[in-house]
Amino acid sequence: MLCTHCHKHFKVTKVENHRGKGLNAQIQCPLCEAWLGRNPILTRLKMVGFYIGASALATQYWAPDYKTIAIPVLILSIITLLVSHLMDHLKVIEAPIQPEINNDEHLRKYR
Repeated sequence: MLCTHCHKHFKVTKVENHRGKGLNAQIQCPLCEAWLGRNPILTRLKMVGFYIGASALATQYWAPDYKTIAIPVLILSIITLLVSHLMDHLKVIEAPIQPEINNDEHLRKYR
């Protein structure tokens, strides 16, 4: 996997901390400790596109009378599925706390 906060690759087996359930599940990056998750709306849209496309395909196959309705529904559901799949990626839910660094001496050197 690729962390969207530190932009480093890590293995899924290295993930130890999880929170949330279902579509709102989040994982913690083992490298930078940022909480990562997916957008639940896009995930639902992807699932709806898949199931509507599968049902339209089944309707087209077993009930050929509804072919004129099933084909456009199938095309639109596949477009919805592909677009939501391309947009659905990990995003940073909660960034890790950065410690404050006292660099007064460094700033004083350049004044």
